[in-house]
Amino acid sequence: MSVAPCPVYLFRSAGFAPSGDTVVSIAPLEKVVAVYGGGGAFDADGLSAAFGGAAIFRGEATDALFAGVWGTRNASRFRREMREHMLVIIHHEMPDVRLVVRSAEGIRPARPPLATG
Repeated sequence: MSVAPCPVYLFRSAGFAPSGDTVVSIAPLEKVVAVYGGGGAFDADGLSAAFGGAAIFRGEATDALFAGVWGTRNASRFRREMREHMLVIIHHEMPDVRLVVRSAEGIRPARPPLATG
């Protein structure tokens, strides 16, 4: 049985910062919940706890939900962590979605200490 790769989208958006050029990375909500856990509105509490915020998008034609993060470093970490848990394919374009909600906690969560060895 073959497992289809998870689509992860990488694009720039004007809706996150005054500069209007913010890097955003999103994936289907059910795939994000499988990696970060769910809970709360739109099942985004796990993602929000890991990054200090989350963005939820809805597909215009399909009503499918996508979750992700914004900011160059967050988007890079998001893609890396998704790749660590499943096969992904990166699309360098914004899918046909609109931003439904974004939340930011105002503080960055503490990063786990690096392993020394």
